[in-house]
Amino acid sequence: MFDQVVFAGGGGRCIWQIGFWESVVDEIQLSPRVVSAVSAGGLVAGLLLIGREQEAVDYVRSVFSTNRKNIYWGNLFRQEAVFPQYAICRNGIRQLFDNGPQALQGVAELRLAVSHPPAWMYGPLALTFGAVIYYADKGFPRNLHSMAATKLGFRQTFYRAQDCSNMDELEHLILSSSCTPPFTPRLQLNGREILDGGVVDNVPVGGLDAAEGRVLILLTNRFRNFPDCFTQRRGAQLWTYVQPSKPLPIKVWDFTNPEAVNKTLEIGRADGKALIDRLTKIANGGVAPSLGAA
Repeated sequence: MFDQVVFAGGGGRCIWQIGFWESVVDEIQLSPRVVSAVSAGGLVAGLLLIGREQEAVDYVRSVFSTNRKNIYWGNLFRQEAVFPQYAICRNGIRQLFDNGPQALQGVAELRLAVSHPPAWMYGPLALTFGAVIYYADKGFPRNLHSMAATKLGFRQTFYRAQDCSNMDELEHLILSSSCTPPFTPRLQLNGREILDGGVVDNVPVGGLDAAEGRVLILLTNRFRNFPDCFTQRRGAQLWTYVQPSKPLPIKVWDFTNPEAVNKTLEIGRADGKALIDRLTKIANGGVAPSLGAA
């Protein structure tokens, strides 16, 4: 039914995408040829494509149960990390993609987004502007596709996960798509400084092919001015957006709350079932809600 799928970023909120996917993948025979993703959505998308979602949930629950804080201020003048999120994600990638890039061969083409600051914007300045845009978009989502960073000269670039030749490259690409100092270190990709791909657009439709077909777009923010599920025509394509039906109990960078993981999964599963009900109604002659261009 859907030729391509988009996974928005959103840190811990991307757990919702796992619950949603579990509910719909068999019911609608979801087997896209292209997946465009960003940040934690890229990590989740890769694990779903190789069928490691249950192991991912088990890992997250285990780590969140033992991690006591999101910020360890006592490490400020030590060699240990102040923010534990980067190490948790890196270790999860290593553990869950146990066959490295080879595990992604034979599944949908996975395209991961990173953001490049404009050449004139010096490193610390780019980080500052990028952080302001990133956190404003996460905390106060208004538009489905933000244009603020693009107007400042930031650009989004997509890299194929299948082009990674080894585990080090795959790990670095996934982490680059999620690069959000100070929660992560500053990173470079191909010799250029990068930031989380969501700085430019946290709903990375720029990685889609233009071919005719249907696209499923999985959000993680809740946009109050849009329905839970709606379809828009974009050229030769139909884009179906689905967003969480209620505010998610898990926060973007909160890696301490395993119970919030469980609740977020359940919301995702319920929203997946709601989509199935909606598609069944349409097949039986119902009308799908739609909106104009976002």
